[in-house]
Amino acid sequence: MKKNSYRAFLLAGVMSLPILASQAARAATLTASDIAKMSKLDKLRAQSYFKKHSFDFSKLFSLYHPGPYWILKKKNDFKLTGKQLKQEEMLKFGMAKDTIEDEAVLKRAYVHYATDSAKSDPSATQIRSDIEAIGKAQTKLASEMVGFHLRGFALLSPEQKTIYHGLVARRTK
Repeated sequence: MKKNSYRAFLLAGVMSLPILASQAARAATLTASDIAKMSKLDKLRAQSYFKKHSFDFSKLFSLYHPGPYWILKKKNDFKLTGKQLKQEEMLKFGMAKDTIEDEAVLKRAYVHYATDSAKSDPSATQIRSDIEAIGKAQTKLASEMVGFHLRGFALLSPEQKTIYHGLVARRTK
C-alpha cells in the first residue's frame, strides 16, 4: 500500500511538471506592464514562494534593512523628492522582476531534479548536479534582494536615513 501511494504521489508530481515548466518559462520574459497586470493573488503567490525559498530573508535581513517597497509605503515619513520616488519605483520594479525571474529559474531546477529523480535508473552525478543547480538558484533568489534594499537606502538623504533608522528600530522591537 505504501509503495503504491508513493508511486501515485510521484506520478502526480511528474504530471504537473509541464505546467510548472510553462509558468517558469513565461516568468523569464516579464515586462513592467506584465507585473502591473498581475493579479493580487499572483503577487501574493510570488511573495509566498520567495519567503519559502529565500533563507528567511524577510525575517532576517529585510527586517533590519527594509527596501524600496517599504520606503515607498513610508514616503510621507521620508518626504521623498520626485526624483527619489522615481528611483525607488525603478528599484521596486527591478526587484519584483528579478525575484519573479529567479523564482522561475528555481522552479525549473526543481523540475529537472524531479524529472531526473523519477527515472528508473537515475544517474547519481546528474542528481547531484540537479541539487547543486537548486542550491545556486535559491542562493541567487535570496541574495539578489540585498543589493536592491541597500540601493534603496542609499538614495535617502542623511536626514531621511535618520528617520529610516528610527522607523526600523520601532519595527524590530
